[in-house]
Parts: sequence; C-alpha cells; structure tokens
Amino acid sequence: MGILNRTRASAGSKQPEMDLSTSEGTNELISYLVVRFVLVMLAVMLAESLVVWFEGRCLLPLLRGMASGINVSIPQNASSLGTLLRWFGLLIGSIVQGNYLQALGLARGSLLVLLSLLMLAMLVLPPLYGALTYARMVVRRVRELQERRERELAQIDQQRSQFMTDIAHDLRTPLMAISGMAHAISDGVVRDDAQRDEYLQSICDKTDKLSGLVSSVFEYTKLGSGAYALDRAPVDLPQLLLREAAVAYEDIEEAGMHFSVEVPEDPCSVFADEVQLGRVVANLLTNAVRHNEAGTEIALLLVREAGVAYTIVADTGAPIADDPDALFQPFTRGDAARVSSGGSGLGLSICKRIADLHGYDLTLVQPYGRFAKAFALRCVVMG
Repeated sequence: MGILNRTRASAGSKQPEMDLSTSEGTNELISYLVVRFVLVMLAVMLAESLVVWFEGRCLLPLLRGMASGINVSIPQNASSLGTLLRWFGLLIGSIVQGNYLQALGLARGSLLVLLSLLMLAMLVLPPLYGALTYARMVVRRVRELQERRERELAQIDQQRSQFMTDIAHDLRTPLMAISGMAHAISDGVVRDDAQRDEYLQSICDKTDKLSGLVSSVFEYTKLGSGAYALDRAPVDLPQLLLREAAVAYEDIEEAGMHFSVEVPEDPCSVFADEVQLGRVVANLLTNAVRHNEAGTEIALLLVREAGVAYTIVADTGAPIADDPDALFQPFTRGDAARVSSGGSGLGLSICKRIADLHGYDLTLVQPYGRFAKAFALRCVVMG
C-alpha cells in the first residue's frame, strides 16, 4: 500500500499546465482572475478604510482648525491651475508689499487647499493602485500563458517531426528487406526451393510487422485526435482483467514465463470504455512478455483503495534504466535491452493516451514489492 501511496503522491505532484483549449483550462483562468480581483478589492477596501480613519482622526480636525478664522476669500475652483497660479501671485505680491496679514491669510488658505487636495489624493490612491496592480497581474498571466503556449507549440512541432522521422525509419528497414528478397526471387537469384521458401516466409513476417506498425500508428493518431470519443459505460473491472489474463495466458506460457493473477472477484465498477481499457491491459501484458527473458514472473494484480482501484502489471525482469516518463513517448523503447526486443515503440504511448482520455493515471513503479518494476493504472471507482 505504501508503494501505491507513493505512486499516487508522485502523480499528484505533477501539476498539469493550463490549457485554454479545454473547458477546464478556461475555468482555471477565470477562477484565477476572479480570485485575484477579489483579493485586490479586499486590499483596496482595507486601505481605503485606513485612509478614511486617518483623515477623520488627524487631517480633518486640522483642516477645520485651519479653516476657522480665515477672512481671505478662497478660490472656489481650487483645482484650476490658473486660479492657483494667480493665488500664488497674490501671496508673493502681499509679501513684497509688506502686507503680512494678508500674506498669512493667503498662506493659510493655500495650505488649506493643499491639505484638501492631499486628502483627496489619499482617497483616490488605493483604488488607483489596486487597479494598476490587478492590471499587472492580468498582463503577467497572459504573458505566461502565451509563452507556455509557444513552448508547447514548439514542442509539438518537434515531436511531430521526430514522429515522422521514426515512422520513416521503422518502415524503411523492413521495406528494403522485402524489396531485396522479392527482387532476388523475381530475378531468379534464389533457385533453391528451401531458400525461396525461407525468403517468402521472411517476407510474410516482415509484412505482418509492417501491418502491425501501421495499425499502431493509426490507433495512436486516432486516439490523439480531438474528434475521438470514448464509448464509456459501467465496467466490472475484475471480470475485464480476468478475461484479458485468460487471453494472454497462452502467450506468456509459450514464452517460458510464469504468470500469476491476483484479482479479487468482488464487484468493482469503473466508468470506462471497455474495449479501450481492455486494450491497455493487453498492451501492458504484451509489453511485459516482449521485453523480458524466459523464466520471468509476470503478475496481474488488482488493488483497491478508498474510491480508486489500481490495475498493476508487474514482473521480476530487469528494471528500466532510462527516464520512466520517456517510455510513454511514441517510438520509445527504453534502454538497449528493450530496443533489442523489437516492437513498434507505440504500445505504451497508446496505453498512456487511453488512460489520459479516461482521466486515469498510468505510471511506472520501480521496484514494486518483490517485483523489479510495475506499470500501475489508477482508475476511479464508481460510487
């Protein structure tokens, strides 16, 4: 159980990046903007309350005290720059003429106006600063999303280019071999019947491999298209696992491996596409057979926890040395031992895409109890 908890924690620590092309991404952006707006508004209201309190306790009494006893007329349009300049000229003129009482009254009136303007500015400052702060938050978030989108597009373009290169490489090698053997038979180079039969068998084998590769590529691209939709319905997970185990049993035995199944038959329903979910289990079992030596133990396990069920395909073979996340990329076969085992390199990628479409999580755990490695598919159980 501890291993499963560690797997769940490591999977949960990877925060998915916001994707505005999905409703979840749009809702996340709206939530981000609304939360920041509310926080900024609360800060503005708090600052405004403090300003009003300070002005009421300190500045307003001072303003009233300065206003009492002023006999000099105060300009009504104090916000007019021309009026303030004329008032300032009168103040200077009074000082020059020696009319100090008038100058004192004008000075007190000027301070009164300046204090009023200061109080007004203090009231306006918090909303203005809050608006600028919120605008900076929005601009920064939009820039982050734009930069992230540009990185994603560059990564997608690189992956697409690598995908086409890998397809061309995997198709060219068997095609060249088929072409060479077919021309050898056609040109009469191969005269021995036994050798000709060997060439024909090799052509059939490579044709089957090509057909499997093309089917895998088609399945992978179909699952990645936005138009593909799962046919989801309640599925009894234990019965599905037992059915896939029965299908894989003969191949595992023929490969000289030991197959153990620990699937409790208690009902455990998941809302899934039964065909695609069965394909994930079948691909994981096939992957375990293909990339391990004879004598390896392969296990199919079902472990239930609160609200979730783990479908686990484990084996006692050699652990995978390369980056586990890279295994789920197309045409990735892992380390040298796995490359020599053949395969299209699309099996785990297809499994990962099917899991993602369901909202499930597929991870590699090394080690897993007494097993060297295990692929764990975390499914949400129906209530």
